[in-house]
Amino acid sequence: MDVTGKAASGSRPPTSGSRPATGGSRPAGGGSRPLSAVVGGYYRDIDRRDVTAALSRFAPDAVYRRPGYDAFVGVQAISAFYRDRRVISDGRHDLESIIEDADTVAVRGSFRGVSHGGHALAVRFADFWRFSGLLVIERDTYFDAAAV
Repeated sequence: MDVTGKAASGSRPPTSGSRPATGGSRPAGGGSRPLSAVVGGYYRDIDRRDVTAALSRFAPDAVYRRPGYDAFVGVQAISAFYRDRRVISDGRHDLESIIEDADTVAVRGSFRGVSHGGHALAVRFADFWRFSGLLVIERDTYFDAAAV
């Protein structure tokens, strides 16, 4: 599914994970799942290249970890990553599964896009988000390849 909840061509149907606290996996923004809606909005904004809007969901001292980099601590460091270091120029996240529990959201999906050098990118990913209220305080990203 894409972040709007529409089926993406060639994607697998969403699946439930273990311990689905709110009734299994559903598209972002689904009713009483406020954290999933925050995460879905993040991916929509990133895919639109609106980093400011995407990062408005993060607490000032949030931590972001992804392969190949030291942890980014604080919204300013995360913003600098998107502005200066992220290899992706443009692309789209397709979300296959979103699981929400208490203060955590897990996402499984794929990304297709283009690097700043014009190279095609395609990677599967998993993101784990932790919240305080409706603000992201931690995000951990994992890829199936060292591509992005």
